[in-house]
Amino acid sequence: MRRLLIGDLRMRVRDEGDSGARAPVVMVHGAGASSVVWMDLVKRLAPARRVIAPDLPGHGQSDAWHETSIDLYRDAVGTMCAKLGVTKVVLVGHSMGAAVALACAAAWPERVTGLCLVGASERFPTDPAIVNVLDNDFEHAAQRLAPLQFSPATDGDLIARWTAVTIAASQQTTLADYRALDAWQAPPALAKLGMPVLLVTGSDDLLTPPRRAHELAARLANARVVIQQHTGHMCFLERPDEFNNLLDNFLREVA
Repeated sequence: MRRLLIGDLRMRVRDEGDSGARAPVVMVHGAGASSVVWMDLVKRLAPARRVIAPDLPGHGQSDAWHETSIDLYRDAVGTMCAKLGVTKVVLVGHSMGAAVALACAAAWPERVTGLCLVGASERFPTDPAIVNVLDNDFEHAAQRLAPLQFSPATDGDLIARWTAVTIAASQQTTLADYRALDAWQAPPALAKLGMPVLLVTGSDDLLTPPRRAHELAARLANARVVIQQHTGHMCFLERPDEFNNLLDNFLREVA
């Protein structure tokens, strides 16, 4: 674990492993979450390559910045990479993190060798029912939103384990994340991106159904879609071995 100082603000970063000649993997979490969701995957990948997973501003143990937007999170990831001396990366992003990864690739395409996007979409319209839960019952929000996050086919103990860490930001920041997602749309520059893109989605994903991944893939020059069966929006946590194999194969192709 590292704590970077960006100005007078702290940013917590999981930074493990050594890439050697390989491009590091940068993993970006979703709305309201933190780098904890990548914890198992970071440990698994780190013996073979460098893996970097930040707590975005206002999440986990990172200080909040002056606003909340996808562009701000894009700049936070870019600044973090500059601080760490990282010039080329493979980006892995989940949900809101997928939007951030796309924003990074559009801004700095020469620095991104590949994109693995989980639960991604061109748009993330926010269900008013989610906002209502976050507004009125934040204390129990993670548990109440779990049926939207996980497939009913997923093991109950696994759901309980990960539900406890799906929200790692304040109520204000979590609500701001969903509002930022609601306002975001994929940048026009996507059509010009030539790096390989792997889009992974769950067959039972209620938040970003598989059709959204196919719609996004149609706007990208070099994208393919893989649907993990019997998983939901948290497919990389629900069936980790299957997801890990997909990611391993993709990383061998691009870095």
